[in-house]
Amino acid sequence: GRGMEGLIELVNRLQDAFAALGQSCLLELPQIAVVGGQSAGKSSVLENCVSR
Repeated sequence: GRGMEGLIELVNRLQDAFAALGQSCLLELPQIAVVGGQSAGKSSVLENCVSR
């Protein structure tokens, strides 16, 4: 959704601002892996998580 796009844009802008100051931006972002067979609904699960 638009909310996630806005969040990604914000994180990118923060990283750019820190880089311009010569600092690193160490954000602890969650990482996930979705595993399953073809047509098992992996994309649907991710889309539902992001839209909440």
